[in-house]
Amino acid sequence: MCAVQFSHKLLGDGVLPPAFQTKGHFFTVSQITAGLFELAPSVQKRIEDKKQRLGWPKNSPLIGLHVRLGDACIKSEHGIGEHGRKCNQLVDFMQHVRKISNEYSIKNIYLATDSEGVLNDTRQYPQYNWFFDRTTRRGGVLDRKSIEYSLSHKLIDGYDEGLGVIDDVFLLAETHALIGKFTSNIDRVAYQLMTGQSNCYKPYVSLDSTWCFDHGLKSGHSDFGPFWC
Repeated sequence: MCAVQFSHKLLGDGVLPPAFQTKGHFFTVSQITAGLFELAPSVQKRIEDKKQRLGWPKNSPLIGLHVRLGDACIKSEHGIGEHGRKCNQLVDFMQHVRKISNEYSIKNIYLATDSEGVLNDTRQYPQYNWFFDRTTRRGGVLDRKSIEYSLSHKLIDGYDEGLGVIDDVFLLAETHALIGKFTSNIDRVAYQLMTGQSNCYKPYVSLDSTWCFDHGLKSGHSDFGPFWC
């Protein structure tokens, strides 16, 4: 019942705080997201250490690129299914990378991915400066089982996985343009943070869906069907 009472899709701007009803749904959620998320000092240090290890450019813009294979690429789980997305490889994203790169003269790319193969595929695009963390665990059981199954059966460490997601979200939010899929919670939250922290609508490309925000309701509609957003 609570989910229905606060669903913007069902009830419109009336669910927004009075001071924000002229600002719109996305602006409101972005400001709330940026205001609520404050990293613990140890996590902030972890992210800063990672940036230093990656050679994060200080005075040069980056494209944030999220290529998650995950559940959509596990044939035993589902095809499009409830996530509303299909399996895409790096090559499917690169036309959008080229467009953003040419439009805004950005050659640096921070790549967040769960696939070692995607990292290897970056060698096909030497015209860009790629930044990614080789030490992050990739593949293994998550190439065969969903994240939910792997966590519930203790096949992976939930704490480590959670820290990895936080790293990706905050690093993607620090970039200057985002390319990913808005069927992904990571990409939606990253773009909310990016906007809320900068008070600026930065360039983005979503391969499959417009942005959405809801809870407990299947309010998202991608090119491939509805999904929980």
